[in-house]
Amino acid sequence: MKPMGLQQKDSEAEMSGRKPQLILFGSEPAALEELKPFSATLPYVDYEVGYGPQVVAKAHLDAFWVTLMGAVELFGAAPPFPLHRAQVLQTPPVQLAKGFPRYGIAGVAVPQGAPRTPEGDLRLVISALLEAVQGFNSQNEDQILRVGILPDDLELKRLKPETAFKIIREVYEAA
Repeated sequence: MKPMGLQQKDSEAEMSGRKPQLILFGSEPAALEELKPFSATLPYVDYEVGYGPQVVAKAHLDAFWVTLMGAVELFGAAPPFPLHRAQVLQTPPVQLAKGFPRYGIAGVAVPQGAPRTPEGDLRLVISALLEAVQGFNSQNEDQILRVGILPDDLELKRLKPETAFKIIREVYEAA
C-alpha cells in the first residue's frame, strides 16, 4: 500500500486529466532542497533523493525521462526518432529486473542546426513529455502518473530556477 501522501498525489494526477506528477531526483540532497522553494506552489512537482532503481522504489515511479541516447542504451530504441516528440517505451525485462520503472519516456529530437535556447529546450521537453504521457494514458489501462526526471533535463544548470519553474508551470497548465 502506498503512503497517504502518494495516494493523494496519485488522485491529484488523475483529477488533472492524467497529467503526471514530475519527480525531480538526484543524489545531492542539498541541490534538490535549493530547488524546492521555486516549485512550492506546483502540486505536480516533487523531489526524491536517490538514483536509478533506488529512486524508482522510493518514489513509486511509473516511468522516467531518458535522453535519446539513454533510450537506445536502456530501452533498445532505434533511430530515427520523431522530431519534437517524446515516446513512451516499455521497459525491457532485463531492466525491470534491475529495478527500473515499467516505462521510459524518451525524447526529444530536434533538426540538426535548429536554433536552440535553454528556455525553448525546456518548453519542448515538458510539452513533449506531457503529450506522450497523456496520449499513452488515454489509450491504456496501465497509467503513468509519476515520472522521474533529472534536474539537468529541465535545463536547471542553464536557467535560473525561477525561470525554469515559471516555464514548467506555463507549459504544464496549458497542456
